[in-house]
Amino acid sequence: MDKIKIYVTARIADILLKDAEGFEFFKADGRTVNKNALLTALIINYHAEFAARQAEIADFVKRRLAGAGLGEGRLAGVCADICGMLNERSAAPAGEKFDRLISLKPTKLSDSVIEYIEKYELGGRTLSEYFRSMLAGYCALPQDMREKIIFREQYETIMQAIARRRKVFLVRNPRGNAPAKNRRSEISPYAVSRSKEELHLYVTGVHEGNCVPIRLSRIASAKMLPEEAAFTQEQTATLEKMIKYGPQFAYRPGEGVVAVQLSPKGEELFRKLYVHRPVPLETDGNILKFDCSHMQIVQYFERFGAAAKVLYPESLTEELYRFHRRAAKAYHPDLR
Repeated sequence: MDKIKIYVTARIADILLKDAEGFEFFKADGRTVNKNALLTALIINYHAEFAARQAEIADFVKRRLAGAGLGEGRLAGVCADICGMLNERSAAPAGEKFDRLISLKPTKLSDSVIEYIEKYELGGRTLSEYFRSMLAGYCALPQDMREKIIFREQYETIMQAIARRRKVFLVRNPRGNAPAKNRRSEISPYAVSRSKEELHLYVTGVHEGNCVPIRLSRIASAKMLPEEAAFTQEQTATLEKMIKYGPQFAYRPGEGVVAVQLSPKGEELFRKLYVHRPVPLETDGNILKFDCSHMQIVQYFERFGAAAKVLYPESLTEELYRFHRRAAKAYHPDLR
């Protein structure tokens, strides 16, 4: 099949590019964004849901106009006009122009779906118009919902395993130079939850006795196993804590409460920097105590520099000290 040209708004084009990057759809070089791979996954995993929503709107309009005395042909035409207007408004809610071109190249994976859409679902629209409406509907969803669509097969398999308390065998997408054996793991999945910022979905579970998070978009495939998934009381408590404070952060054994002292500048930064911000367990003046992952403390407060100081535990104090010392040496190599 030839490439399908789809004209969309700048907002839709930007969201699709951001998703291709955020969900790590890259070409063989590992750097060039593969937008067509994202579009292929979107069409395969979203077309049935989108078609059902379109049919629901059309049925509603037909029912409302049933007593208007229109013939069947006229009724279908009016219904198509109303649905078309609603789709146009959804694709450009602020009256934006459709001036960004997206080229969809059919693949072996998407060929049959596109052929089905062309034969049964267009309703008088062109393929370009149909896909523009589909992309608009997809882009109107929050990012974590979009991730669930793109990785629908993995998500549904993992959710079934959780419901049946089964283990799963996961194959992760290759990242960097990690050996292949590290990309395959057998875990007991506990939950699928989103980060507080609603950026990504994470599978939390137990792997080789450790509570771990795995981002859904980094799972290439998931297969449910016959073995039962079981969790100790301590593992359950840790997994619940991960879900509460941030499912993307792993816990190391023996991690306890952290105390952080903030300067006036640090207090200002804590109010402003929302992403990955930990939830305080207790506040005593300018000293905040946290019962979250130490990884989260490091990733959040390393941006504060001298405006935040970890009081305890000593291991975390030393870790942040070494981080800032390495940064200082990058600017002053002769620093002792």
